[in-house]
Amino acid sequence: MRKRKLGKRHVLELYRRYLNRLWHICLPFGLILLFLWWQISFSTIPIIETSRVHWLFAGAIVCLAITLFSLLTRNMAYVQASSSHIRLVTPFLRVNISYRRIRSVRPANFTNIYPPHLSGWAQRSSLSAYYGSTVIVIGLKSFPISPRVLRLFMPQQMFSPEEPGLVLLVPNWMTLSTELDTYIASWRHNKKRRESNIFALTS
Repeated sequence: MRKRKLGKRHVLELYRRYLNRLWHICLPFGLILLFLWWQISFSTIPIIETSRVHWLFAGAIVCLAITLFSLLTRNMAYVQASSSHIRLVTPFLRVNISYRRIRSVRPANFTNIYPPHLSGWAQRSSLSAYYGSTVIVIGLKSFPISPRVLRLFMPQQMFSPEEPGLVLLVPNWMTLSTELDTYIASWRHNKKRRESNIFALTS
């Protein structure tokens, strides 16, 4: 552990689902707008008549750009343990959560955290693949930045509904759990040793 400063990068499955859902929506919408722009601009018999054809083209470009971005970055969101903190990374946000802020780390069933019968039809449909999966719940004393800011960049299901904390769904939860337990135990041991050394010097 002394030589290994960083753990494995664990892809955040819920964030990947969020981006997958985003490009599935944006791609057909962008193609429809692009088709309408082409019809109005170049077809001899346009489907609709409008003088604001440039807005259709701009909308199509935006939708297709979001689609491309989502496809390229859907695997870039990850969580990674280190010797002093947990690193949470998304394409737009990078947050370090000190072990001082962590109250508990425990495995849980995703279904128990977000029960299907309490969710709407759309949410149940998008989350159906994850029901029954084991997640890592990290209880926090406080967030490193405002939860409102975090919620702008992360899906709702990545937050614990019962306490301040995060719900981490990764491909291999056992590896992440083991890494967190090891790193946190090592950090606490080093912290006690430093405190003992300081006490010895001041006594």
